[in-house]
Amino acid sequence: MADFSNMLAFAPDIIRSMPLIFQTVQIVAYLFFVLFFGSIIIRGFRGYLPWHMKLLGRLGFGFIALVCAVAFAPLIPLESTGIYRIIFTLMQLNLWIAGIISSVVLTLSLFLISNKIYNVRGMEKAMDKLKARLEKAKHVMKDMSGKSIIQNLLHPVRLAGIIVFAGFIAFALINFRGFPNPTENVLSAIGLNQSDIDNLAGYINAVSPNQTAPMPEGCVSPLVLAQNFQEAILQNSLPVYADSGIKTLIESNSKESVELMYRIEYNQRVYALAITTKQSVCSATGSQFCGCINLGSMV
Repeated sequence: MADFSNMLAFAPDIIRSMPLIFQTVQIVAYLFFVLFFGSIIIRGFRGYLPWHMKLLGRLGFGFIALVCAVAFAPLIPLESTGIYRIIFTLMQLNLWIAGIISSVVLTLSLFLISNKIYNVRGMEKAMDKLKARLEKAKHVMKDMSGKSIIQNLLHPVRLAGIIVFAGFIAFALINFRGFPNPTENVLSAIGLNQSDIDNLAGYINAVSPNQTAPMPEGCVSPLVLAQNFQEAILQNSLPVYADSGIKTLIESNSKESVELMYRIEYNQRVYALAITTKQSVCSATGSQFCGCINLGSMV
């Protein structure tokens, strides 16, 4: 039997926190979109830019692409229903598609705008820095020439880096226990496990009307009878149905033993509402079996 007390205790806080949680997740997603779209658009710039200007351009053009994506996303039809609609909404698939289209258009436009635009001063500064690094590299390579690979690797600075790298990787691998399961972590935080969720799903399935399997003509779902006469059932004020023929009818169709059976008058018809030893509730008329609902996960 599932214990949902911990989940119910957390439910008010979780519900109250949902707007803040969704807002935080959306802000993180927008930041990712800005960086991703911006990295595409900045490639269309044909001139030279130092790293900090590339970063600013990436953020700026990424933000412009995000605004365009948000504007065009409603125009992209994503016909889906059920679980796929939920997945597409959570993944913001229409925003992804609109963002890619916007990035391609803006990349092309930036490529055309930046034609024959050169930052000569910036290129000269970059060349001076590159020449200085080249001279330093030549000096280092001259010192390393004539030494074996082992001798070069045993240089104190390189050796320290190798030790730190190898030691850190080894420590991580020793303590690695597999990638975490986010679902299990969240369920554990509220005192539940996967079997509790399965029981909850069974409960919801039991109490939800089954539109794909309608009751036979003249029948009423056992859940409808149980809900309408719930108070009388709890007070044990319903008359007991002692018809062995109906009991046999229910047991033969449900493959379960009837523990208790009530006689119920509903909509000017007489029904038998039976409770089985396996915690199922079944209904039947005087001559027809209607159906059963297993309430084991609900009790």
